[in-house]
Amino acid sequence: MVLTLISGDAPSVSESGRNSCRIAVVPSMGLGDSLIYLVIASNLARAGYRVTMLSNHLAHFAPWLPDLEMLPFPEIEDTLGIADAYDLVMSDCGSIVTSAASDKARLAERFVFVGTLRVDTAYVHDHLPQLKQRVDADKAGMMSRIATCAGTMRVLDDDSVSMVDQAVAFCQLKLGLGNASADPGFVLPHTLKPKRHPFRVMLHPTSYNEKKNWPHQKYLRLARRLRLNGYDPQFVISPKEFALWAPRLGDEFPIPRFANACELAAYLYESGYVVGNDSGVGHLASALGVPVLTLFRKRRDGFCWRPGWGRNVVVRPVISVGAFKNSWKLFLSVGRVEKAFTLLARQYQSVS
Repeated sequence: MVLTLISGDAPSVSESGRNSCRIAVVPSMGLGDSLIYLVIASNLARAGYRVTMLSNHLAHFAPWLPDLEMLPFPEIEDTLGIADAYDLVMSDCGSIVTSAASDKARLAERFVFVGTLRVDTAYVHDHLPQLKQRVDADKAGMMSRIATCAGTMRVLDDDSVSMVDQAVAFCQLKLGLGNASADPGFVLPHTLKPKRHPFRVMLHPTSYNEKKNWPHQKYLRLARRLRLNGYDPQFVISPKEFALWAPRLGDEFPIPRFANACELAAYLYESGYVVGNDSGVGHLASALGVPVLTLFRKRRDGFCWRPGWGRNVVVRPVISVGAFKNSWKLFLSVGRVEKAFTLLARQYQSVS
């Protein structure tokens, strides 16, 4: 897990008092972003607040997140009503909330907007005066830091700092949670065993953006090399991508199917490694403590969106080719990726 960045003392408020404060957290749609916001939600819950998180991806993890109430997104027509069900609602600027209405000023009065990227100033609003009108002074005081935290999550001015570390620093500096950590709060079933299949390598060759994807032919060559070295390569393919990828892989490598992200997480947790493009699957594996090798298209970039938990390695093209669209795929060879995987495996084995 990521070390806490900044030390400090938590506010001297009783946990029982904070438990009367109902906070909701609404991340953006992606799995990776949802896990970043889970860091914030879990730190608030550990500080004693009563926290609900709304996420279609993470709602399936409710049994693994006993400190939180986990719910799926509501229907679009019911989205704005979320603000009426809680004392405060923290929402990403690209969440279902901003999809439901376009009046930024009105939304900013109802939701505490935080953004992983730049935040439109129209979304930045001080909720403390309104909060003091709705709840008693003690309760408003317990939530004052949350009521005034609207703005960017990136509180550390360093592009090389991962978004996981930024979320921890946000909890410490903006929310006043001095003991905040990167722990996402998962409590896994005792029936699952970490690294039960230590030589199983899960390859995730897709992402939401095609320009991030290494060619499938290279993934196949990598899988064959891994198999020759004694590993068990398998592919993670989403249901909507299965029809495209099944013919590419044929019967050569397994493509396990999962009903939801929690089933996928259980399988990843018992695997040895994950290799893939910049995507939510890498973040999920990383949050579970599984070593991740991420293929990244930019040579000179802090890559703050890399998987931010545990032991991970990023492999990049051998030269910078930003001026030529998709040419990075030519300059990231199978041999280079295999070498990076060997480094990752050695790092893991040296501390196991």
